[in-house]
Amino acid sequence: MKVLVLIGGGFAGVPLAELGDRTPLEAARTPALDRLAREGQVGGWLAPLGGGADAALLDLLGGGNVPRGPLEAAGAGIPLREGEAAFRADFVCLKPGTTSVIMIDAAGRGLSDKEGADLASHLTQNLPADPGEEIRLHPLGGNRALLTYRKEGFGGEEALGGFSPPAEVLGLPIGDHLPSGKAARRFVHLMTDSQMILSRHPELVEKRETQMFTANSLWLWGGGLGAPVPPVPQISAVLGAKSVALISLSLASAGLGRLGGAETILAGGGPEGRREAVEAARGSGAEVVFLCTDEAADAALLGDPEAEVAAIETIDREIFSPLLSDPSKNSGGGCRILFLSGRAATRETPKNPETPYAMADWDAGALCPPRPPSGLAGVWAGLRARFSGAPIRAGARADAFDERVCENTRPLSGGALLARLNPA
Repeated sequence: MKVLVLIGGGFAGVPLAELGDRTPLEAARTPALDRLAREGQVGGWLAPLGGGADAALLDLLGGGNVPRGPLEAAGAGIPLREGEAAFRADFVCLKPGTTSVIMIDAAGRGLSDKEGADLASHLTQNLPADPGEEIRLHPLGGNRALLTYRKEGFGGEEALGGFSPPAEVLGLPIGDHLPSGKAARRFVHLMTDSQMILSRHPELVEKRETQMFTANSLWLWGGGLGAPVPPVPQISAVLGAKSVALISLSLASAGLGRLGGAETILAGGGPEGRREAVEAARGSGAEVVFLCTDEAADAALLGDPEAEVAAIETIDREIFSPLLSDPSKNSGGGCRILFLSGRAATRETPKNPETPYAMADWDAGALCPPRPPSGLAGVWAGLRARFSGAPIRAGARADAFDERVCENTRPLSGGALLARLNPA
């Protein structure tokens, strides 16, 4: 039996006043996920808070904390040399206050891909480098970029930590979210230097004449060394030596796939392109296919609840619904399907720590609750599940898939879900 894992980064969230005190997942129309909940089984799992699909995938596979910078470098195909560091670098908008500087926009006031690429090139040419330093910005689309840094003799991981993701700083003084140690001072100075350089950039000067604020600073976070290679789980080995394919638009998820030894497809072409990539991977013989989506997480980072609802509905309608109409298309046989929701980034502490999942088997043209394996494999899976706190049994069902399916159920860890995932 093949396996299809769908990961919805940012699908789970907290009730929002803008949505009538509903979560985006409660407000969204999700007939495909509702069907999975109705005909399979549902429950809650302890997803990493505030992470996208990459964080959910890493937790499922039993990995630790892998810095975002080296992950995105791997996903983008940017090679890192021995001792070279990589940071995720975002163009953001800062506003001086009476006593501190506040981050008022974590997305740089909606920079286009061309604008972001132009600013990255401008900073690469103008950031002042000390003797022996190599500093380069690689555009990743919109306000996103990757900063690579190399200097002979540099190798201190302690210099790379302590920088918060910009979404966690939105509306807050930035000083509380920067490292205070001497080791990281060079990278704090690079951010300060970027502000002076961007303040004189002709296009940004022109923008400030027509709007009050625009992108005015680089923000570094997720720093880590790319060589030696970050300790990413080898996905095939974790799944019992099965052949694995991973499809994603996210560079971080793609980086996990590439570093983890999976066949990795950075799929463009909108939802249809990713759906076709899943079908092609299954037709080419992949036994386990992961599909990572992050549009809802991106909308949550922008603080746009309506866009988050729209992203969830689009993914459900244009990706999940066609896939669930025949999960075994191009591969034949049965299929086990797992949908995992990642929790959107939010400064508000969620009332409950778990987020919803749904699992079902596609067998003889219909969805049904997942069955435990038979024979010795079933005995072993049962023992493994028992000691991981996840007994394999028919789970709860629900008419609708949202955070309420977690109520009155025992939340599972990523490892416990992994124990349930293997149908053989």
